[in-house]
Amino acid sequence: MKFVISKRLASLFLGLASLGIFQTAAMAQADAYPNRPIKLIITWPVGGFADTLGRTVANQLGPILGQQIVVENRGGANGMIGADAVAKAAPDGYTLMFQSVTSHAINPTMYSKTPYSTEKDIVPLAVIAQVPMLLVANPNLAAKNIAELIALAKKEPDTLAYASFGNGSASHLAGALLTNQAGIKMTHIPYKGGGPAITDTLGGQVPMSFSAFGVALPHVKSGKLIALGTTGPTRAKLLPDVPTIEESGNLKGYEMSIVYAVWAPAGMPAPIVSKLTKALEQVVASSAFKEKVTNDGGEVMNLSTPAESNAYFQKEMQRLSKIVKDGNIKAD
Repeated sequence: MKFVISKRLASLFLGLASLGIFQTAAMAQADAYPNRPIKLIITWPVGGFADTLGRTVANQLGPILGQQIVVENRGGANGMIGADAVAKAAPDGYTLMFQSVTSHAINPTMYSKTPYSTEKDIVPLAVIAQVPMLLVANPNLAAKNIAELIALAKKEPDTLAYASFGNGSASHLAGALLTNQAGIKMTHIPYKGGGPAITDTLGGQVPMSFSAFGVALPHVKSGKLIALGTTGPTRAKLLPDVPTIEESGNLKGYEMSIVYAVWAPAGMPAPIVSKLTKALEQVVASSAFKEKVTNDGGEVMNLSTPAESNAYFQKEMQRLSKIVKDGNIKAD
């Protein structure tokens, strides 16, 4: 007796067999991963908070995965140079990116064209920390809090200036959001990093600066700078007497924290994604990571799945793109 298998059924059997082979190969690949060093591209120069936090991630992640994490700094173009390298890397788990959600979400709106698709070519694995900024002022500034600053800016429009650590950076957007919500005008002065910006604020070359919390904190504690307000949603634990910009300026909904995430090229096999996200969850839970974030005035976040992280990223893209458009912020 002969059995005749239709072409459709034969194709189905072949497809199922191929799927099984693919799944087996993927599992084998994940079991072997990682068997060589992993590159973590930090999209900012050496020495800033993004760099030191990214290196903390690398130092904790390496022992968990049993491989060396090699850090490579590729700064420039508000993080796009490093992101482009990651977007073009093989999706095999051996090239990862440490980048701020803030900058990555801003770029598609600020730049008319990016060398990669922000949403399709790079995917967030985990959102791990948020750090507010401080608006600090040279003691010579007449205003000593946000309410006084707004009043001064309205009395003397276009006479005040604030420094940021780069055009289109989170600190730039913090200033744009303040001027838009308060209905005031101030001049934005972009610097190539937070270090030069805070140096000129100390020296009086610029009266104010939106600074990374940890960079400004020592100067506030020494009395060399005045903290006008924090950009976070709540008062910072390290400076409980300094109000948020929202409460001091009566600006409902004002917030501009820097949020950090670990990303990967799109198309990475699911078993490797799973292994990485579980490892990153351990990193976030480590005392070394918590201590680093807390000491710089931030809070640990634990959006440890790509789905959770991407949902957060999409929401931030919408919020930040509106600030960019409202502030008419353009790339250099």
